[in-house]
Amino acid sequence: MKSVLRFLARYARRNVPQYLLGGVMLFATNYVVVRIPAIIGETLNVLEARGTDALRSSQALALELVVLGLVVIVVRTLSRVLFFNPGRDIEYRLGVDIFGHLLHLQRPFYMRHKVGELASIASNDTQAVRLLVGFAGLQVCNVAVAIPLHLYQMWRTDPVLTLWCLAPVTLGGLYMRWTVRRFFGMVRDSMQLLARLSDRVLESYTGIGTVRAHAVEDATLERFEDRNAEYLRLQLRIAAIRSFSMPVLGVSGMVATAIVLWVGGQRVLDGHIPVGSMATFTTLLLSLVGILMALAWVLAAVSRGVVSVGRVEDVLATADGLPPVEDEARIVDPPRLQLRDLSFTYPDGDEPALAEISVTVEPGHTLGIFGKTGSGKTTLINLLSRVQTPPRGTVLLDGHDATALRLGVLREAMAVVPQAPFLFSSTLRDNVRLAEANPWAHEGKHEGGEPPDDPRLREVVAAACLEEDVRQLPQGLATVVGERGVMLSGGQRQRASLARALYRSRPILLLDDVLSAVDQGTEARLVQAIRNLRGGTLGEHPPTTVIVSHRTSVLEHADEILVLDHGRVLERGTHAELVARGGLYAQTHLHQGREAEGGER
Repeated sequence: MKSVLRFLARYARRNVPQYLLGGVMLFATNYVVVRIPAIIGETLNVLEARGTDALRSSQALALELVVLGLVVIVVRTLSRVLFFNPGRDIEYRLGVDIFGHLLHLQRPFYMRHKVGELASIASNDTQAVRLLVGFAGLQVCNVAVAIPLHLYQMWRTDPVLTLWCLAPVTLGGLYMRWTVRRFFGMVRDSMQLLARLSDRVLESYTGIGTVRAHAVEDATLERFEDRNAEYLRLQLRIAAIRSFSMPVLGVSGMVATAIVLWVGGQRVLDGHIPVGSMATFTTLLLSLVGILMALAWVLAAVSRGVVSVGRVEDVLATADGLPPVEDEARIVDPPRLQLRDLSFTYPDGDEPALAEISVTVEPGHTLGIFGKTGSGKTTLINLLSRVQTPPRGTVLLDGHDATALRLGVLREAMAVVPQAPFLFSSTLRDNVRLAEANPWAHEGKHEGGEPPDDPRLREVVAAACLEEDVRQLPQGLATVVGERGVMLSGGQRQRASLARALYRSRPILLLDDVLSAVDQGTEARLVQAIRNLRGGTLGEHPPTTVIVSHRTSVLEHADEILVLDHGRVLERGTHAELVARGGLYAQTHLHQGREAEGGER
């Protein structure tokens, strides 16, 4: 609980003035609420005396009652505004911090946590934290203020009755303490189940095409129903405990009220207290019981909020896993890329994914990577782009250790096309121009909301062989491609991803099997576009390029080619040299050439 309070204090620090003023309004609210029963009792006592003076006194008390009623409306509203608004503010800042932190966490974190779990934390848990610091915070403070004020006024009215009614109320409080212990564990389990349920839903929606293609809708629905039923059962247990808490507290309050009427009535008849005091005490007790019954709702909000704070804190406390920045160098021109005995083993792996890779790529030159599936080609690209962190001193850029550079500086110098391209649910234009943050906002818009002409965009669209596809799209480059580019074919997504990399025009270009889903004719044109990069056709300086492919025709232009097998260099040399040796590369080249000839026939 201390860690929860420290976490909340860190976020609520700037809202302290609002909370303090809200606390003042809350005290004023409860003071007036306690004062009103006292006025009612005084009025009854005055009316018992009868006479003209009694009438005038009762009228004055009635006027005071009306004024206090209006005051309650004002101060109660202010107390809620002053507590709820900081809750919304904290929810906003917490959401921004979570999203910003997730942007900087590395691949191992996302291998441990599923998207649905993170989405649940960013939405459901931040909402629960908002309720904790807003609604629940208000109610907890209200209970902390109201109970002492009520007990003080009840004691002033009649100490004997106060002692009599405390017994059943205390029993209700003990029951709530027992409930809290069970409630926290169940709420924690329910939040974890909700995260898994969210992940199942997101996974099913994302793969809806695959589900339908294999006609497994019923099986997918059954798995969802099983998880949903498990979540439902736990939620019903939580609801049962919460629902039972209110009657228990209500019964304890009714028992206390019955005791007050029994004992208090006798005390009125014996002349120990007037009727007005009896009315005051009963009204105060009923108000106190109402406050205690609200504890059932507060318990739910606090339990869920505390669990959510722990889950949010776990994410925010996760270190980014990056080595310290020791070199503030920036990469402006195409660098010399050196790999020195690069070896890498995944944390959960037994065998090295790469072993003793050494090569030097001169500025503006191209390195080709060839190998069978599982040979370590994508791992190499991930290490160069620091999706995975390579061992120190194994990847050098112009002599600078890549692990010592600031990650943002390194990524800014690279244009990377991954093996599985990802497109956002936006226009094709925005996807290609992803490198620009709101790229044409500062340039202004033409009438009709059209962006200004971008020669660079036209150039890379042509280089990526997307011109014909763009003409066939309903709105050209302004066509929304759908979630993950679902409106485009696999080859179109790859070419759009390549166009994005070409648009960036960075000193380093990393291509991971980007032509695997295109036909041979398109491949030839794309290979020519990549060759043009070497001559600077699409930029002032040709980038230092690493291109991975299982097609030998894509690698023909490379200055050097590494043939990988089980993470080790099996062969190396130019295309002509490798073909002449008759090894794996030459055999694959011959086989692919025959397939191409057969396809042409």
